Amino acid sequence: MSSRAEEQKTDVGATLRRPDGFGSAPAPAAPVGFGRRAVPIPSTTNGMAPLTVANDRAARADDSIELSFAAEQNVETRPIASDAASELTHDLIDWLQGELRRGRDVQQEAVLCALGALAGYAAQQAIREALVKTGKLSLDQAFAVIETRSGEVFFFGELLNAVIVAKDGARTSSSNGGGNGAGHASIWKIVSEGGIEAGAINLPDVTDVIKHCAATVGRDEFGIPRVPDANMPYILPREAVSRFWPEARRRLASEEPMSWPLQLALAARSLIISLKHAIRPDIAVQIVMEAAVPMSKIDPVSLPKE
Repeated sequence: MSSRAEEQKTDVGATLRRPDGFGSAPAPAAPVGFGRRAVPIPSTTNGMAPLTVANDRAARADDSIELSFAAEQNVETRPIASDAASELTHDLIDWLQGELRRGRDVQQEAVLCALGALAGYAAQQAIREALVKTGKLSLDQAFAVIETRSGEVFFFGELLNAVIVAKDGARTSSSNGGGNGAGHASIWKIVSEGGIEAGAINLPDVTDVIKHCAATVGRDEFGIPRVPDANMPYILPREAVSRFWPEARRRLASEEPMSWPLQLALAARSLIISLKHAIRPDIAVQIVMEAAVPMSKIDPVSLPKE
């Protein structure tokens, strides 16, 4: 992927694609997915996701949308093992440990990677289910949709950022002052607090994780966790989503869509804490976030059909 791609032209319609690269003439969209917009990856100055350039409607989508998280209340103080949420947490961990068992052994880094990958992908799916399929937002409003030279499609956007990495408790709310000002949880908030509880002193730089994700879109490095070799999961994030999302979706069926990524993050948090003497907490958090951030961007059409 070129580090300086052409900027989006404002007259590119939602039904146009450039399947042969940035320089080719627009062609009708292939009849797959639903309503996705083909916008070449624009230039960026800081490595961040090209939100405001690629699709300004997606960057402004939160002007009138208030996110609601079923699992948002007091995540930082709520005991992990206390209620029905705890039962789901243990169910998700036990299930993935069983799936990833090799003989008598389970590589816990692989379980953390799978939980992170599923949480990230669940963030995109939650927005699709709660906002796009219900007609509250169009796909273009919910996401900044970009396309690489090879024709791969990826999804960025402020709504995704709010679910994945919001860390100051600020809620995506109405610009006219609506809402009660309460904060919401995010994958990063839940997982990082688990790392702190487990004793981590220096947490990973989540901004660096986001920048690395944006910089590697369409490249071989995309979605490869940057962790020590001794802690490299034997299953990579995309394979984890391909293998486990259908079953994860079934296990989350009784939950509100916007709580899906948070339930998976709670499972990752619980595992990070329980493994604090086996895996350094900062590395455990890094594994989860290095899987979650890129997997939130992938195109559902690229996954195997159920």
